[in-house]
Amino acid sequence: MMNQSEDDHNKLLKIYKAQKVALIYTGFLGTQLGRIQAISDFNYTLHELLLVPATLAFYLAPVMFLVYLNLLIKYIKKRERGHWCIKSAAKTISVIASIVAILIIINHQSHEVSTAGIFVLEQKHLVEGNYYLVIDERQIKVSRNEYQLAEVEKEYLVSFIWNPRSQKGNLETIEPVK
Repeated sequence: MMNQSEDDHNKLLKIYKAQKVALIYTGFLGTQLGRIQAISDFNYTLHELLLVPATLAFYLAPVMFLVYLNLLIKYIKKRERGHWCIKSAAKTISVIASIVAILIIINHQSHEVSTAGIFVLEQKHLVEGNYYLVIDERQIKVSRNEYQLAEVEKEYLVSFIWNPRSQKGNLETIEPVK
C-alpha cells in the first residue's frame, strides 16, 4: 500500500504531465485563433496575446524536443517492465498523431500568402459544387453569391489568401472598381 507522500507525488506527476499536454494544445489553439481577423478587428491586444504561446513554442520547441528525447531514452533504458500496456500505447499513438497533425497544419499555414490589389477577373468556374474565380492565375474559392455577381474581364479590388504550393486560395474581399 502506498503511503501519503507517494500518493501526493504521483498526483503531482499526473498534473505536470497534463500541464505539458495542455501547453502544446494551447499554443496550437492560440495560433489558430490568432489567424481570425475578426478577433484582431475587435481587440488587437487580445489578438497579440493569443499568439504569445505559439511564439514561445516556436523558439523553445526544438530545445524542449531534444531534452524530451534525452529523457525518453534514459527512461526506456531504466524502466522495469518489458512491454507497454494497451493504455500506454494508445496514449503514445494519440500524442504522436496529434503532434504530426499540428505540424502538418502549421507547415501548410506558414506558406500562405495574403494578396490584395486591383485585378482583372480572368475566368470563373464550378468544380464539384465549389465556386472559383481565377484571379492572377490562381483559383480563389468564393461563395455562390460572389460567383454569380462577378463578371469575367472586369476589374475588382480583391484581397485573398492563397498557398503557393497549390495555387488555390480563399477570397477575403471583392469590390468592383468604378
